[in-house]
Amino acid sequence: MRTYGSLPVCMTLSLVILAAGCKSASDPQTVLRSVVFPNEWIGDIDKAGFGEPSGICWHAQRRTLFVVGDEGDICEMATDGTHIKGKRIREGADFEGLTCDPATGLLYIAVEEAESVLEVHPDTFEVLREFPLPRDFQGRTLMKAGGEGIEGITFVPDPRHPQGGVFWVANQAFTLSDEQDISAVFQVDLPLRTWTGQARITGYFEPGIIDLSGLHYDPATDRILAVSDATNLLLEYSRDRRLLSVHAFPGDNQEGVTVDSDGFLYIAQDTGGIIKLKWLR
Repeated sequence: MRTYGSLPVCMTLSLVILAAGCKSASDPQTVLRSVVFPNEWIGDIDKAGFGEPSGICWHAQRRTLFVVGDEGDICEMATDGTHIKGKRIREGADFEGLTCDPATGLLYIAVEEAESVLEVHPDTFEVLREFPLPRDFQGRTLMKAGGEGIEGITFVPDPRHPQGGVFWVANQAFTLSDEQDISAVFQVDLPLRTWTGQARITGYFEPGIIDLSGLHYDPATDRILAVSDATNLLLEYSRDRRLLSVHAFPGDNQEGVTVDSDGFLYIAQDTGGIIKLKWLR
């Protein structure tokens, strides 16, 4: 039986069926309607050939996409994949996730191994601040040094929050048995509005699945999307961390996901390419 880490591949379909609320697999059509990600395939739009895209986000103010890669690169592109501008921000840095604060338009990049978040200006790609993330929460190490590291990030706006919202950050793990390096999504506060203070973890949850590789908050549905690359799954969560749906997810080495204001979904593939789909909800 083929496995990824501790999770057998055959468990993927079982997880999807359970999430869909099916009591058995006796109705194949019902199961398939729940499992298959409903989409109209547009294709690979990356005209610039961006190397190892590992994070992507939609910028609603500019109506463009931003993409980051494994070698410290960032670029801005149009929704048809046309290159607008790019820059190598930090030589050799492993950029693995990307999000945007819609109130300010600033970008936030998750840096694997350093386990930090860079605040970047979208006009100049200047790094404004860097926030190291804690590895411990309530006296327990959850992201050990030398582990797989953070792989996805998204900002969830909240006008009641003093910093304008919170970040969800995914820690990648290929096993569910390491208690010091857990496969989990962390809720993180960064001092966005105060300009002082440190990042802090305020909570987390464990989806029970390995290789969490991408996160995206979709304001149109008020849902958070989480991608598992190894198991090719897309999971939808509510703000209060309830699992709402699971789909078998298209693409290859899916390490970033975002949805634009017109309902098109984009997948950043680490092996190359930006896949564009129309999500048929």
